Amino acid sequence: MVYHILCSMVSLPPEAGENSDQLDYVSSMATDVSPELFSPKSTYEAYLTEKSMEERPVKRQKQGSLSIDISPALPPSGTTSAAIGNADAPIALTSADEIDDFSSMIHPSVAEIIKLESIPSVEPLECLSPRDVAELESALQIGDTHSFDDNDGWRPDWGGNLLLYDKDVIVNKGYLVGYPHAKPVRIKFCDWVVSNAQGSNNLRGLELLFHFVYNMKGTPAMAKKILAYAIRRPAESPERRLEFIINAVQRTSYDPVVLHQDGWTIKKAETPEEGEAFHIGRRIMWQRHEAVVIAFTPDETYSALWKAAYVEDLETFDLEPGELQNAARKWEMKQKKFGKKNTSIVPTPSGSTRFAATANFNVEGIENGIILAVPTSKAAQGVLWPARVQHFTEGGFTSAGNLRRNSSKNQVQVVFLAPFWNAPQAPTSKVSASKDLYSLGPLYDFDTIEVSEYNIQRYPFDKISMEKVKGSFRFLGLPKAVFSRYLDAHRLAVALKTYSIKHMSKEHASSSDDQVMASANLTESHVLSLRTPIYPTVALMIPFDFVLSKLSHPSEQLVTAKMSDDEGADLDQTIDIDAIIRTMTPPSCFGETEQDSSQGQQNDILTPQQSTNPIFSPDSVFTPAQVATQNNEDALWTLDKFVSDFLLGLFQTQPGGDDFAIDAIDGLGCMKKLLISLITKLKRLSEVFSEYSTSQKKAALKNILCQCLTVKGHGEDSLEHGTIPPNASKEAIIVEWRKACERVYKRAVRKLSSQGAGNNVTCVVTDSRCNGHITHGGFERPVRIPAAIKGAKRAGAGTDPNVLLITQVEDSFLLVAEDVVVPRAHKLSYIKRLKTKIAAIPHNETAPLTEDSDGDGGDDTCGSRGSYTAAVVGVAASLKAADMVVGGQCVNAFCAIRPPGHHAGPELHSMKAVSNGFCLLNAAACTALYATTPISQGGLGLRRVCVIDFDVHHGNGTQDILCSTYDPRFLYVSLHAGGAYINGYDNEDSDDESFRRKVGANRGAYVGGKKQDGIFPGRCGDTSPHEGVLNIPLGPKVTASAMGAALVTQISPKVEAFFPDLIILSAGFDAHVNDPLGMGGLTAGDFRSVTEVACQIASRVCSGRIMSVLEGGYGVPCCQHRDDLFLPSNPDDRFLDLGDDLPADMKDDIPFTLRQKLDKCHAEGFLECVKEHVEGFKNCNKR
Repeated sequence: MVYHILCSMVSLPPEAGENSDQLDYVSSMATDVSPELFSPKSTYEAYLTEKSMEERPVKRQKQGSLSIDISPALPPSGTTSAAIGNADAPIALTSADEIDDFSSMIHPSVAEIIKLESIPSVEPLECLSPRDVAELESALQIGDTHSFDDNDGWRPDWGGNLLLYDKDVIVNKGYLVGYPHAKPVRIKFCDWVVSNAQGSNNLRGLELLFHFVYNMKGTPAMAKKILAYAIRRPAESPERRLEFIINAVQRTSYDPVVLHQDGWTIKKAETPEEGEAFHIGRRIMWQRHEAVVIAFTPDETYSALWKAAYVEDLETFDLEPGELQNAARKWEMKQKKFGKKNTSIVPTPSGSTRFAATANFNVEGIENGIILAVPTSKAAQGVLWPARVQHFTEGGFTSAGNLRRNSSKNQVQVVFLAPFWNAPQAPTSKVSASKDLYSLGPLYDFDTIEVSEYNIQRYPFDKISMEKVKGSFRFLGLPKAVFSRYLDAHRLAVALKTYSIKHMSKEHASSSDDQVMASANLTESHVLSLRTPIYPTVALMIPFDFVLSKLSHPSEQLVTAKMSDDEGADLDQTIDIDAIIRTMTPPSCFGETEQDSSQGQQNDILTPQQSTNPIFSPDSVFTPAQVATQNNEDALWTLDKFVSDFLLGLFQTQPGGDDFAIDAIDGLGCMKKLLISLITKLKRLSEVFSEYSTSQKKAALKNILCQCLTVKGHGEDSLEHGTIPPNASKEAIIVEWRKACERVYKRAVRKLSSQGAGNNVTCVVTDSRCNGHITHGGFERPVRIPAAIKGAKRAGAGTDPNVLLITQVEDSFLLVAEDVVVPRAHKLSYIKRLKTKIAAIPHNETAPLTEDSDGDGGDDTCGSRGSYTAAVVGVAASLKAADMVVGGQCVNAFCAIRPPGHHAGPELHSMKAVSNGFCLLNAAACTALYATTPISQGGLGLRRVCVIDFDVHHGNGTQDILCSTYDPRFLYVSLHAGGAYINGYDNEDSDDESFRRKVGANRGAYVGGKKQDGIFPGRCGDTSPHEGVLNIPLGPKVTASAMGAALVTQISPKVEAFFPDLIILSAGFDAHVNDPLGMGGLTAGDFRSVTEVACQIASRVCSGRIMSVLEGGYGVPCCQHRDDLFLPSNPDDRFLDLGDDLPADMKDDIPFTLRQKLDKCHAEGFLECVKEHVEGFKNCNKR
């Protein structure tokens, strides 16, 4: 197994024969046993030639099995002779009395955490001989002769050289000379030494390093004593000796005597005027954990440096002046927050808990071993890539490395599948030129990654959907040529996951959390390394390279999917690992058939068609496209053309002789009757539909589609009154029932659509009355609506017959909005205050609208006399769009409205926000309420609505209105900038204020003259309070990769499980890279990808019913010359020409500083984002 893994790691070419040097080399690596650390023969001969052996004769002294040189060491290459101490000088160690004298200098806070054990006197460590120095350089791969990287060399200080014990060394360096495109195999130096050790006193490489550092000029006397004791003290095993060595290295970093002898000040100054040593003993917070300043030293570069140690494990780090100030401030914030005084520091006796936050970290699906992870290689560009988590027993070379530090418990070893970043720079002559360049590297990449929610996420796919894989690839920002490798990675991941689910024991997954944690502590590993399965060797050694090379190219897959109407047409076939293994075992491996034995196979993977019990095994794929092949028109309307075999089997089950069966069939029988009645109505309507007038067609289509959704809800209710048959899952029945009703809905749209109405239609809804909301000088400007209309027109709105542009909303929707829906979303007191303030505003003036009686609420949300009407019209436009989408007039719709609304809650300060963030009435929440209102009460009668908010800010108002408590009708999903470490749930570890945004920076002004730490609207979006909310904070800046990963791994499964009847997008474009808020990194094309992925989700769960409401997005360049009589116009000023879409009476007077920020939006900004958003809708408007 080790041999096979090493071959893949070093990219052994296939032409290497059995007796080749390459195979010999890999075999030698696989044995993992070597009599010496590295062979120094050639290095030593070169060293002798260079030095001519003019030094003194080598003297040796035996100590156990280790030969120690006591002749003086020669300066290694790149090091001056001054760095090496004089071997003839006596070794002066600090006496116990002298050590005790330092106790008076140590601050009590430092003495409280640093409990030093006394060190007995031991024999000094001898100087190294020239041969030993050469051997050490070769082992460490440093110096001019042996270095592999440019930065490999001896360090100028003793501490830097001591840390070389943890240096990465390349074990296949010689092989890389002949095959430079192979992947280097890197292993920690200390791990490699321990893996080759024959006994506790034979860690030769580490002992040579300690001898070298011991005899360097400048090594403190106390450090020498610590190093000598770690080597001389008895140890029963190599691992125990390594533990002594690790502890010694750590102690030299915090021991006050060592620091004092090394030039650090350890005595605290009494007053600030006495110097920077005044901060010694000060408690600080660094990386969210408590630490204490233990020493100070002047520094030429930074003026001063302070050394601090974590309270829990004494790991040290250095701080610059600014970093110390921030760390001290965070400590003070913590004390203020929790009301603590200067209590004593008690180190945790059980060891460090700095990694306890991730010690219990778990990821869904780890029992199958497949995850998405971020590689450590810079060439991987930080993307999430499919990987297999290795079990801790697969540690291989790095098993001993768990002794190195506490943080190793926060790491897992993974195998990245089909990576692209390990490809050679250019194809070689041995490789076919037709093969993708990114597919030339090894099929696996072994890596060790830190455990965190950012580095590890759940693997989302059970089957390969080309649509889903292509959608997730768009957000990675990788070249298109990488997609083939990306697809292969998912093919391998799904194959391994499927094999684990169907054919591997899950005993490892049944252990309790306490059992797993106890095992993790015993094995010094992370819980993920224990929860992951141990794949059989044969499953991992299958020649997947060959298998993948025989699969169809992605382009062929996409063409096939587009040519078919089947629901599962874009599904890629899963590699059957178990079938491959069976073909390699007798009698299949002899080419014989195994008919008898195959009938008894318990592990065969059955497809839905092969299932022997279809009644209780729901189909994974339903293909209504078979309907089109029927010649008999009546056959097109039979029940089996809409219902899966699973549900049809339940419908056809006859009642038995007991009450249990009768109850079960009664509920299912009601569902069957409802569906047959619905299909019959649709069939009759399709026969006479052509005779209707245009208005009659519109009404009839809306009626039958609303009936489809109503029947879907009634069927779910009827199932609740019956008992589920044995072995049948209620959840599975409901899912198949929903799919059947949606198939009827799609048939109705296809049959009854006409040109410009129904299928293949996208709609853009706006109203000029939204321009009545006038603001001056801020981000949220009136020109946003004309710019949005301009962008929509560039996508075809108003000119393309399938992209309708509606510029006026009927009064009937305004009445419903103002009288029915808005009062349900917002409290009457809030509405009354808003109306009162607006009525008091003089004509042609603006004023703050959301201040409360105390003056709080902020002046960022301003308005004019027409603001309330504009807000109501915006809500009405959104209601109209929902009515058109659900009623079949279009597949999807975009509402170009303002003012925005997702920060507007039931009342002021929604979820403790300091302002309304430009928002007055919440159109998205109002639409969700309208859609779920019964038809008898004027609504659309839907059961479930999902709101997906991708504005750069969390939609606190929408969450507050719809999901303040769990409501099964609503699912709120938000992708936004933020996070607990930014908004203050924990003491964040930001290095400066760039991670702590002010509302003024985000919204254009300090709200109410006050400042708020964190990203607006605050902490409300950092967590998800219940299952009806999925908040996904993406950090201080929203990136495409983070958003794409969230859409694929979290949002898509959540929404599909919720199965909404309508999806509403709160479409904010302020995460664009050029937006003046500066909190995003997305391009306009990324917003198109987000839109298309959302549409694909809608297509799978609700026949594509999706609409969007404009929220944020402020990257609109100045549209008019500045009306300034005192300053001359600048001929270099640029203006966005909106043409006729800009009303003649609309002003765009903005401050000069904001104008400068917006100039870069001429290249790409808000207008282009809207265009791409509508284009995304347009590309997905086919049912």
